[in-house]
Amino acid sequence: MTASTPTLAHGPATSRSAPGSLPFRGMWLFSPRADAAFLTLPILLTVGSAVLSALVGLRAADEVNRLAVWTAQNILGNGTHVVLTYLLFAVHRDVLTSEPKQPRLILAGTLGMLAVGAGFIATYYANKDAHVYLVGVLFNIFGLHHTLSQHKGFWALHTLRGHQAGLGPGNPRERTLQQTYVPLMLSLILIRLFFVPDSAAPGATPYLDVGQGALLPHGTLALILAVWLGFFALLFRTLLRAGNATGPKVLYLLAVATATGLTIVAPLWGNVMLPAMHGLEYYMITARMMEPREGDPPTRLGRAWIWPLMILSMLPMLALGVIHGLILDGAGRGTLGTSDPTGSGSHTLLRVLTSLSLGVVLAHYFSDALIYRFRIPSIRKVMLRRLGFAPPAAPASVPAAPSAVTPPVASVG
Repeated sequence: MTASTPTLAHGPATSRSAPGSLPFRGMWLFSPRADAAFLTLPILLTVGSAVLSALVGLRAADEVNRLAVWTAQNILGNGTHVVLTYLLFAVHRDVLTSEPKQPRLILAGTLGMLAVGAGFIATYYANKDAHVYLVGVLFNIFGLHHTLSQHKGFWALHTLRGHQAGLGPGNPRERTLQQTYVPLMLSLILIRLFFVPDSAAPGATPYLDVGQGALLPHGTLALILAVWLGFFALLFRTLLRAGNATGPKVLYLLAVATATGLTIVAPLWGNVMLPAMHGLEYYMITARMMEPREGDPPTRLGRAWIWPLMILSMLPMLALGVIHGLILDGAGRGTLGTSDPTGSGSHTLLRVLTSLSLGVVLAHYFSDALIYRFRIPSIRKVMLRRLGFAPPAAPASVPAAPSAVTPPVASVG
């Protein structure tokens, strides 16, 4: 595979499809099986857990939800995938050095974020409630932005896939909607989570209550949903009328619409689907970029080692998730929980490791914001090569590539 030859994940390039058709063959980002995994597994986990919770008692239903959240965070990768950025640097140095100043920026940012993580140790012992609120607000805002940015990135890659297959670039309205997606959905979901009460009952609080209480009436939820529905109705109308949409792209955006809509309507279950989808997407894109490409320096790392290395690198984060989520706090109370149930200080080492792991999460956000700056030609060239995409022959006609291909809602990611 060379950087100058278009290659598709599954099947040959095709010409523009017939009106009204949505081509699938050759249009998957990874493969039919891989794409289906990060679209269907989160839905199955969410729906299955919701059905089970409806069949058991109220207290048991809460534990079902917590276990589903824990699974999305720790097994499906929303909380554990953050180390994969640094594994990618170790395996393919070109990702780190694709822009001259990038290694220094990433090193400085990583050290800075680890220092912030160390600061969480002080906030925890100074005021546990304030610590929980700080972590909750910080990681929900930045984590949600990170997740939505990854949606935008995959959306752009689907458009590029269709363009390489001869279906033409995305149209101007689609590009405008793509640029609007992250700030609009981020605003809608954060308003829903932090400011709108969960019900119309007197005294009802927002899903994420950090002491602010309900600042907007419950009826605001209808307005938020109307804006959400209007955005996606316009998006799918635009895609289907343009005549150059692909089946996998439409399926992906349907999954995105479902996950964001569910988070607005029922955050309890959106907090399962959205993080699960994000973690699985990151698994797939990291595995793809770790594959050897023609022109890479000689390496002993073959394709058979990619997934074992990924799993091995994530074991420390998984261990913290098991300790906090299953041993100390009960299923699902947080990937990197915030409580010290004994209050005795016997968990000081665990607290230090947990706080530093939060720094790793922030460092991952920071690093991904740099390495996926596709607007920079040198970064775009390296990253599209690692992804198995050829650079477009006519850059001016290609839709905007992802500014970030990069985790959680209502939880630490």
